[in-house]
This record gives sequence, structure tokens and C-alpha cells, in this order.
Amino acid sequence: MRESPASGKYHLKSVVSNQLLDSREMLRSLMLAGSWLLLWRLAVLMEYAPHASIWFPSAGLSFAAFLILGLRAVPIVMLCSLIATFWVDDLYAMHQTWTQLAYTGVLFGAAHCFSYYCGAKLLKQLVRRSFSDALPKIILSFLILGSLSALLAALLGTQVLAGSGLIEQQEAASIWLPWWIGDMAGTIVLTPLFIGLLSWRYPLIEGWLGGLDFQQSGQGLYGFLVKLLISSSLLTLTMLLAAQFRYSEVSFAVFFLIIPQMWIVYTESAFRASLSLAVFSTLTAVWVASLSLMDYALVYQFAICVISASAYFGLAVPVLAAHNAQLRELALSDGLTKVASRQYFFERAEQELLRARRYQQPISLLVFDIDHFKQINDQFGHTAGDSALVLVAEAIGKGLRQSDLLGRFGGDEFLLLLPGIDLDKASETAERLRQALRGVKVADTRHFLSGSFGVVQIERHEDFQDAFERADECLLKAKKAGRDQVFSSRPAEQR
Repeated sequence: MRESPASGKYHLKSVVSNQLLDSREMLRSLMLAGSWLLLWRLAVLMEYAPHASIWFPSAGLSFAAFLILGLRAVPIVMLCSLIATFWVDDLYAMHQTWTQLAYTGVLFGAAHCFSYYCGAKLLKQLVRRSFSDALPKIILSFLILGSLSALLAALLGTQVLAGSGLIEQQEAASIWLPWWIGDMAGTIVLTPLFIGLLSWRYPLIEGWLGGLDFQQSGQGLYGFLVKLLISSSLLTLTMLLAAQFRYSEVSFAVFFLIIPQMWIVYTESAFRASLSLAVFSTLTAVWVASLSLMDYALVYQFAICVISASAYFGLAVPVLAAHNAQLRELALSDGLTKVASRQYFFERAEQELLRARRYQQPISLLVFDIDHFKQINDQFGHTAGDSALVLVAEAIGKGLRQSDLLGRFGGDEFLLLLPGIDLDKASETAERLRQALRGVKVADTRHFLSGSFGVVQIERHEDFQDAFERADECLLKAKKAGRDQVFSSRPAEQR
């Protein structure tokens, strides 16, 4: 059976598309591998043993890659570990055989991948079970699992180097702690930045940090650069003072630099905050190496970890504030019509009633609903019914004062509180609103709305619930009288 020209063209496009995807994936893999090796060489600034540094940024890239790519990142990181092992032999002129180097590289890569893949896998599972308002819990989980992954990588890594003969067993026992601090600094400080960068290269990945956007921001770049310059200048000044006086107490001044970092966190995007921490960490490593401050390197790395952890919790503050605002809006307003919710209306009504009695002012209550609302739902559907409720809320809201309170009791029934208004004026308001409703047409239909109103003035010693029941009785009378009417009830002493 011959293939049609159209199907042939479709097949050709599919092949070309797959080839483009494969080439892009290959390019991304090469970029990831190149970045990992570049960061590995940058770690030489604070290196003290093969594959071991008090500042190891490659750990952060590995953790981020496993979070985003999962098992797809394993071959890339394994290859980088193998290349790094051969590179170490060349740099230190160890003259080991290629079989020994391959064996060491594979074991080192396996230890590195196992440690950070397990931590990333567990973190992703925890995040998937969390909600977006659990951001502090997610950040705490990241800090704990990132630190534990770095600890496992340090313990396994030192044993690999000792077992392969690159270092002595006694040396392995003495370097696991600095190794851990270096990997932990790279993981905690740099992982969020690499997540932002990898998210840009892989835009379809799952948003694993709920409520936190690590996408790059293009606004206010000048202001961010000024803040970054101030932070970097203060760090440089602190390091120069430490190099000049050589007192351990001076090196602890770096902890005060949490202030400019938190300034950046609270005024910039999450990506820029992460970028600022990365610059802070890298500049620290550069000055430690340049000013011969290795005796105080652990102090600086602990400071970086503490400042970064504080900064990430700081990132959660605006997200939590936004969530609280959303929860408050849900509690105070009706989700569909955006008028006051039933609970909030009754709470505000009690407050307004107390205020009216304190200043001896009248206060009135309107209860109204849409005539034949069930028929609207049955004839035009619930979407039309919802649209009608929204239109009613908008039409009524336009004719109210700022002090008036409009709420939805439930279904198609609404409440309207009129502070400072007596029964006569309240009845006039109800009649005006009734006329306004008659001009409202249900969307995509020829049906015009109408409403029935019950109006009462709340008596001086009357409970609000009793006033509501009186207004509801008036509404019932208006409906029995033929609907599209206003019925009122006067206070007892005026009858």
C-alpha cells in the first residue's frame, strides 16, 4: 500500500522534530557537564585534598540536577566524576594507571550520585505531599536533606579516596568534616540558583517549590546591582580587616553581613536573592584564597550556611503573607459574588449595631432574593444562575454608600445593612434597588431579573438575629404577594 504525500510529509516533520529534540537534549547535557567541571575547578580556591574542598559548588549543581532531571542526570554526573579523577591525577602528577583511575572515578561518582540522588528523591516526594502554604516546611526539609546528603557524600567520598590509595586512611578520618562543610555550603547556598537556571533550560519541569518562583526577573536591574555592590563591598572590607589583624574574633564579623543579604531577600525576586548568595559565597572563596585566610575558612563557610538558611526562610515571608491575604479574603468574602460572607456579615452587623446604639443612631436591615431563581437554573443552567448572582451583587453594590454592608446569606438570598438609616429611608433604598434589579438581564438570554425585599429597622433592644428573622418574614410576605415588591416592618413602639 503506497503512502500518501500528506502522511509522508507528516512523517518527515516528525523525524526532524525528534532530531531537533535530541540535539537540544544533547546540548543541554553538554552544558550541564561543562558547568559541573567548571565549578569543580573553581573549588580549587579552597581545596585541601583531591576531590575535597571547603567550598564545593559542584555539589549544589548535582543536587539541583537530580531534583529536576532525576535519573537522567546520573550518567552526566558520573562522566564528570570520571573526568575529574583523571584530571586530578594529571594536576597532582600521581602517575596512577588508567585502570586505577577509572576504578577510583567510578567509585567516587557512585558515592557522589548516590548521596545527592537519594536526598533529591526524598525531597521531591516530601514536596509533592505538601501544599503551597507549607513553604517553611519545604525549606526546612531542603536544608536538612541537603545537609544530610552532603554528610553522606563526605563519608563515602573519603572512604573511596582512602580505599583507592589517593589519601591515607588517617587523613580520611581528619578531612571528612571539612569535606562535609564544603559540600554543604555548595548544596545549601547554590542549589536554589541552579534550580532557577535549570528551570529556564527545562521550562516544563514540575514546580517543586510550591509558591516560590525561581524564574529570572527583568525589572529593577540597576537597584539590584547597587545592593549587590554594597553587599560585596562590605564582604571585601570584612575580609581585608581579617587579613590585616589576623584575629579570629575579626573573622566572625562576617555574620553581620546577613543584614544586607536579608535586604536583598525582602526586596528582590527569589532568583536574584539566590544569585546574591552565590556571589557572596564565591567572593568569600576568592578572598580566602587570595588573602591566605584558610585558617579561618571553616568560620566563613559556617557563616555562609547560616546566612543562606536564614535567607531562604526570609523568602517564605512574602509567600506566606500572600497566602494569608488569600485566606483572609476567602473568610471575609463570598467566593462567587465577592460580597461579604455570611459569617463576616453577621460579625460586622453586631459591631455596627453596638456602634449605632452607643451613638443613638438608627440602623436598618434589608433581606432580598432573586425572583424565580430556581427557574433560571433549570431553564438556562447553573452557569447562567451563577452569572445572575454576580450581576445582582454588582448592580446592588453600585447604589450603596461606603458605610453600607452587602453580604450573601446563601443561595440567591442577600443581606444589606444600612447604618444611620431609619425605616422610611431604608424602604426608599429598597425600592430604588428593586428598580435597579429590573434592568439586569441574565447573560446570553432575554430574561430580566427582579427581586423581592424585606426591610426592618432594628429596634433599640432587639437582638440582630431577631431583626433578621423579622426581615425574613417581610421577604416571605413580599413573595406571597406576587414577588418584585418591598415589604417593611416598623418597630413595635411605632405600630
